[in-house]
Amino acid sequence: MLFNSFIFILAFLPITIIGYFGLNRLKKPEAAKVFLIGMSLWFYGYFRPSYLIILVLSILVNYGFYLLFTKKNVQGGGRKALMIIGVVLNLGTLGYFKYLEYLLSSFNVLTGAELPVPEILLPLGISFFTFQQVGFVIDAYKGQTGNYRIHDYALFVSFFPQLVAGPIVTHDELIPQFNDSMKKRLRAESFTAGITFFVLGLSKKILIADVFAKAVDYAWQTTELLSPIDTAIAMFAYYVQIYFDFSGYSDMAIGLGKMLNFDIPTNFDSPYKALTIRDYWKRWHITLTRFLTKYLYIPLGGSRKGKFRTYLNTLIVFIVSGIWHGAGGGYVVWGLSGGIGIVICRMLEKPIEKMKKSKLISALMWIFNTIYLCIFWTFFRGETIGKSITFLKHLIPSEGHANFALTKSYLLQVFRTAEFDYALKIFHVYSEDARALILTVCYILLALIIIVLMPNCKKIVSDFKPKAYKAVLLAVLFIWCFVCLSGVSTYIYYNF
Repeated sequence: MLFNSFIFILAFLPITIIGYFGLNRLKKPEAAKVFLIGMSLWFYGYFRPSYLIILVLSILVNYGFYLLFTKKNVQGGGRKALMIIGVVLNLGTLGYFKYLEYLLSSFNVLTGAELPVPEILLPLGISFFTFQQVGFVIDAYKGQTGNYRIHDYALFVSFFPQLVAGPIVTHDELIPQFNDSMKKRLRAESFTAGITFFVLGLSKKILIADVFAKAVDYAWQTTELLSPIDTAIAMFAYYVQIYFDFSGYSDMAIGLGKMLNFDIPTNFDSPYKALTIRDYWKRWHITLTRFLTKYLYIPLGGSRKGKFRTYLNTLIVFIVSGIWHGAGGGYVVWGLSGGIGIVICRMLEKPIEKMKKSKLISALMWIFNTIYLCIFWTFFRGETIGKSITFLKHLIPSEGHANFALTKSYLLQVFRTAEFDYALKIFHVYSEDARALILTVCYILLALIIIVLMPNCKKIVSDFKPKAYKAVLLAVLFIWCFVCLSGVSTYIYYNF
């Protein structure tokens, strides 16, 4: 089920809120938790009920490992072996669904073999709930988990706001909240903050990300027609799309949690305001970086074993991050680019800090960082190295693209959203090309203004004070988004 759908907004969400707080009001908190589990399973299995088998089995198996770790007779080497089995089983399941088809196909291409390649359907959100449970198994092995009952653990894994696209939540962040008596009653302050987060996230997705997504999809479907200016527009469009798509989802997840009085961690902190790749990665997909730091970077030695090992560990972490996102050389290049960027920033840490003191140099650093991200997001979108390089080659002018003026870009037409296109007609702008150019420039400027100058949702909500005009603005945004739901698209990170 999608957050940006009629069934979620008109049926699922009201039923969930009324049912959960209603059961708590009747002093049935355990029934309320079971109710949330049931609603979360409905949310997950809405499009394909068979997904539920994998999710439920995963929950039961990992809770079984947890129970074994609580037994006093499981100690020493047996305890460590059990942890390794649990981690391998989780990652092996993820590997089967996510990478087996790709690996067999690649093997056949490289060797000329004709091994049968099964068509394996990737379960929704498996990368997220697998990593969440890997962290739980390791923490249980270390004795860092509490006394969790099966329905507490099941709700921790399946809780619908963060189930299919994160944030990657830890057990100690969420499970204690399920048993906090102070969170059982509907609270106006938390509910208002939740609505604000949800509407702003929904607006990011529908009013910005989905508009730029049309240009991106069109460009990748017609790569052979791209001129340099088309390619540049498409690269910037994806840079905008993936941020507003993923951060919009994360904001909605936080908002839904707050409506139910649960605090879900922040996943984004204005990453596109960063001046360096190192700073960017401290702000982007924060919970994934946190997970990889705790369960991979630190066990590898972190920064405790000299500069070379620090740099090597950083590269390993980012290669794993790329592979986690998907099967394909493009993901590896994308991940490796982040690792290399951070290594370079570490090497030049002192000069970079000095350069940041100059506003002009800081502006140039931001431009360079943006171009860097646009280029390597192309490998993420292309999935394979070959497709990505073919796409990037269109940045180079050829004889067929001698004239690459902005007005000649065929991608501009996708920015002619109905409401604004009609508004321009009212102002007597009758040329379709002129309207397309005006709206494209407006959308690009709007995206840049929000990225560079506007506070993020966390800041907006933390500083939020109820005002009539704010309520009206949120209502207008919600109605606008609601009207646009018929043209809804799925989230990019649903693929991972």
